[in-house]
Amino acid sequence: MDRFVLGILILLVGFTAFAQSPEATTKFRLAQGYEQGGDYENAIKLYRELHFADPDNIVYFDSLRRTYLLLKRYDEVITLLQNRLIGRPTDVNLIGSLGGALYQSGREKEATATWERAIAVDPANAGAYRVIANVLIENRLLDRTAELYRQARVACSDPNLFTLDLAQVLAVSMDYAGATREYVRWLKQNPGQLGLVQSRMSTFTGKEEARAASLEELRTELKRADDLNMYRLMGWLYLEGKDFDQGFEVYKTIDKLSSAQGGELYAFAERAYKEQAFEVAAKAYRAAIATPVSSPRMPYAKYGYASALKELSILSDTLQEFAPPSGDRTLAEGPVGETQARYAGAIDYFRQIIQEYPNTEFSAKSYYQIGAIQLVKFFDLDAALTSFESVGRDLPGKTPVHFAVGIKIGEVLTAKGDIEQAALRFQSVINAPNATPDQQDEASYRQAELHYFNGKFNEAIDLLEGISNNLKADFTNDALLLHSFLQENRTTSEAALKEFARADFVARQRKNAEAIAIFSRLIEQYPHALLVDDALMKVAVLQTYTRRYMDAISSYERLLTEFKESSIALDKAQFNIAELYAFRMSDNVRAIAAYEKLLADYPQSILAAIARKRIRELRGDSL
Repeated sequence: MDRFVLGILILLVGFTAFAQSPEATTKFRLAQGYEQGGDYENAIKLYRELHFADPDNIVYFDSLRRTYLLLKRYDEVITLLQNRLIGRPTDVNLIGSLGGALYQSGREKEATATWERAIAVDPANAGAYRVIANVLIENRLLDRTAELYRQARVACSDPNLFTLDLAQVLAVSMDYAGATREYVRWLKQNPGQLGLVQSRMSTFTGKEEARAASLEELRTELKRADDLNMYRLMGWLYLEGKDFDQGFEVYKTIDKLSSAQGGELYAFAERAYKEQAFEVAAKAYRAAIATPVSSPRMPYAKYGYASALKELSILSDTLQEFAPPSGDRTLAEGPVGETQARYAGAIDYFRQIIQEYPNTEFSAKSYYQIGAIQLVKFFDLDAALTSFESVGRDLPGKTPVHFAVGIKIGEVLTAKGDIEQAALRFQSVINAPNATPDQQDEASYRQAELHYFNGKFNEAIDLLEGISNNLKADFTNDALLLHSFLQENRTTSEAALKEFARADFVARQRKNAEAIAIFSRLIEQYPHALLVDDALMKVAVLQTYTRRYMDAISSYERLLTEFKESSIALDKAQFNIAELYAFRMSDNVRAIAAYEKLLADYPQSILAAIARKRIRELRGDSL
C-alpha cells in the first residue's frame, strides 16, 4: 500500500484507538511508526497485542490484517478473518476479504466457495455483488468480475445494473465490443451523458482494433433504429481515428436528424480543417452552405470553404520548392499560368466573399488571403500590395488582421528593395500594444532580416534573441536558423557574410541571375569561410528556379564532394538531386538511384521516409 495513502488512513481512523487508554494509544502510535518505517514484524507484534486486548476495535483489526498481508502471511490473515466471522457470520465484507486471502494463498476452490457464500447471504442485494466484485478486481479476476455483474442483473431483476462497472472491466479485458455494448446500454438509459461515455471510451479508442470493434457494435445498434446519440458516438469515433471521410457521411446524418440546418456540418468542417483534412473540410463547408446554414454562420462557412480551397491548392503544388517562382519572367507562361490556375478557385471565392460581406472582418481577411497568394505564390508585388492596402480601406481599425497585413506589406516592400519603408512597417507592428505576441515576434524577425541584409549583424542578433521560441509559429524555425547562422559567421568571416547577405537580399527580390553571380563569386573568393556550403546550396536552389537543372545538380554534387565532412545539409542536397531527376527531368532511373544513395549514405535522415515513398511510386508499387 502507498505509504502516503497509509498515512492518511491512519489519520482518519486513528482517533478510535486514541479514545482508549493512554497505554493503548502509545502502543498504537508506536505500531504505526514501525509500519510506516517498514518494520512490519514489530508492528505486527504490537497490533496483535492491541487486537487481542480489544477484539471489537475495527482499527486494531484492520491494522493487523493489513500488516499480515504486507508480509504475505496469508494463513494468519485467514485465521484472523475466520475468528472475526464467528460473531459476524453474515458480514459480506469479511467473507469477501476471507475469499481474497484464500485466493492469494493458492486455495482457489475454497476462495470461490467463500465468495459464493457471501452472495448467498442475500442473493438480491446489489451491494453484496459490488463488494465481491471489488475483491475480484483487486485480484485481477476480470472475467469472473464480468460474470458476477451479469449474475447480479439476473438475481436483482435489473438488466441495467452495473453498466458502467461492467463496461470498464470489459474494456480493461480488451473486450472492446462488449464494453461498447454496455456504454450503449448506459447511453440509452442516460441520453444526456454522451460526454461521459466518450470520456470513458477514450481510454481505448486510441487503438485501431478497439475503434473498429466499437464501430461495428454501433452499426449493429443503428440497424435496429435510428438514434441520434448513436450517430454522434459513431461520428466521434471516426474523428478519433482521423477518418474524416467516413465522419463526414455520419455528420450529414447527424445534421439531418438533429434539424441543425447545417450547424453540425459546419462544426465538423471546422474540426476537419483544424486537423488539416482540407479536402473533406471543403466538402463539409460546401454542404453546410448549400443546406443552407443559418445566416450568422454563413460568412464563417464561406470563409472556411475559401480557406480550404486555398490549402488544397497549396497541397497540389507538391513541387513548389523546385518549381521556379512565378515572378521569374524568364519562364514565360509555363509555371506562372499553372500556378495561377491552381489558386484561381480560392481567389474567386475570396472575391465573392468580399462582394457579399463588404466592410466586415470577412472581406478584410479575404483581401489578406488574396494578397498572401499573390505575394507568396505569384510574386506579383503590385497586385499583392493593392490587396493588402484594401484591408485598411475596407475595414478601418487596429485588429489582428491589420497587424498581419502590416507585416505582409513590409515583406512586399522588402521584395521591392525598399528597406527603409519596410522597416517602418515592421516597427509599427512591434510597437503596437494591440498586436499579438506572435505578430510582434514575427515583425521582429522581419526587422532582423533587414538588419542582416544591411550588414548590421549585431543588431539582427539582438532582435532575434528577443523572440520567444514559440515552435507553433511559422517563422520561429527561420528565426532560429538565422540566429545560429549569424552567430557562427559574424566573427569568423564577416566579409564573406556581408556578401552572402547582399546576395540573399538580391535573391529576395527574385533577381536570380544576379544573386547566383554574387554567391558564385563569394564561393571562389572565400573558399575557407564556414558559409561556403550554404552558398552552394543557395546557388543550386536558384539554378533550379531558373530551370538550369543540370547546373543545380552539379552544385549539389560539389557540395556533397567538397563538404562531405563538414556540411549539415548533405542529406538535403542528395534528396534535391533525386527530386530534380524525378520531377524536372523525368529520369526515373537516375532518380531512384539518387534516392537509394540517400538511404545508403544518410539512413537517419528525416528525408529517408519520403525517399522510400518516392522509390515505391517511381517503381509503380506504391500500393
